[in-house]
Amino acid sequence: MSRHRAKEIDMSQYLLLLHHTPNYNIDLPREKMMEMTRRYMGWADLQRQKGKLVGGEKLAAGGVRHIRVKDGKAVVSDGPYAEAKDVIGGYFLIEARNATEAEAIAQDCPHLGLGPSNWVEIRPVDDMEAVRKAAAAD
Repeated sequence: MSRHRAKEIDMSQYLLLLHHTPNYNIDLPREKMMEMTRRYMGWADLQRQKGKLVGGEKLAAGGVRHIRVKDGKAVVSDGPYAEAKDVIGGYFLIEARNATEAEAIAQDCPHLGLGPSNWVEIRPVDDMEAVRKAAAAD
């Protein structure tokens, strides 16, 4: 994914990982779930209009698989587990001028206000374009 040039300002990408306790909203009535969905969608639409949102999705609660290497072999297991402290329920990929702007965008994310244990992890995304070009030239 190449970086955009918005108004001649180099933008960096940041991944917002939305953490919450397992099944924190599983028992919500449909009406409350739809209200929550509208809040996320409204926020995402606003960020898209501002040119800040690259993408994002809700992650499925089931069907999670972990793959690790043990004794030189891939081992596949189910996850996350019920005893997990938190899980990643979704993500947004944003563009910001710097980490300070990324933090400001994340602080406005509705995820933080929807549950007392919800939190957002901000991860800078390395721009691998130069590395790809160098690898292709070898």
